Amino acid sequence: MDCLLINGHVNDKSRLGLPGSLRSKMDDSAARDDACREYQSSLEDLTFNSKPHINMLTILAEENLHFAKDIVAIIEAQISKVFINIEILKFQLFLSVYVRRPSRLS
Repeated sequence: MDCLLINGHVNDKSRLGLPGSLRSKMDDSAARDDACREYQSSLEDLTFNSKPHINMLTILAEENLHFAKDIVAIIEAQISKVFINIEILKFQLFLSVYVRRPSRLS
């Protein structure tokens, strides 16, 4: 006999889909992964100042408020990545202008 309730207690919580159940945690993890993957992909596509694209990213973030910490971490990582790339470009420019030019002493 396959009963969910025995003496008023739940026998198999995963069948009920309760928040504390393993199935619910797996569903939350999959939803988090999907939301983060979608947000990160869209953020990486933002390569210039585009109001419609920024609005879309804002809407994505609002739709996934329960994953706000993850989305903020994605944004912070993207800012760091872009900042590092800018610093590398500035250093390359410095090298091309100051290091490669002929010496005036000769």
